[in-house]
Amino acid sequence: MPIDQEKLAKLQKLSIKNKVGGTRRKQTKKSGSSANANKDDTKLQAQLAKLHAVTIDNVAEANFFKADGNVMHFNKVGIQVAPQHNTSVFYGLPQEKGLQELFPGIISQMGPESIQALTQLASQLQKQKEKGAATEEEEKKDDAIPDLVEGQTFDEEVE
Repeated sequence: MPIDQEKLAKLQKLSIKNKVGGTRRKQTKKSGSSANANKDDTKLQAQLAKLHAVTIDNVAEANFFKADGNVMHFNKVGIQVAPQHNTSVFYGLPQEKGLQELFPGIISQMGPESIQALTQLASQLQKQKEKGAATEEEEKKDDAIPDLVEGQTFDEEVE
């Protein structure tokens, strides 16, 4: 069945003139990140409930030692543990502190393996500092020595 081109053109003109649009809806914004945080917390709590996590009470602080020598320190911490699934969750606001700030107070909390790991970490950091100082000295020495110009020998003076 052939299409009548005149009728098609008239319909297109009419549809452009009398275009019926959809409805617009205003989007309501939720109040900041607190709504998202509560939503994330409820999801996390639901997952922990599935894992049968147990809340550990009376924990004063928690420290996580990082490879760069800093410590993530949780002053007020909440802990939930699911040992059968090897899962631990720590709640709180961590502060990143240097090892020197926490060092006297945390020795009593550490076992012999942790103390040995800390001494190794301290020696590695000391070596890195020494290497950094040595490279700075070498750079200073290199700056004092003028570069040779192409075709010039050591005996010739630099102008």
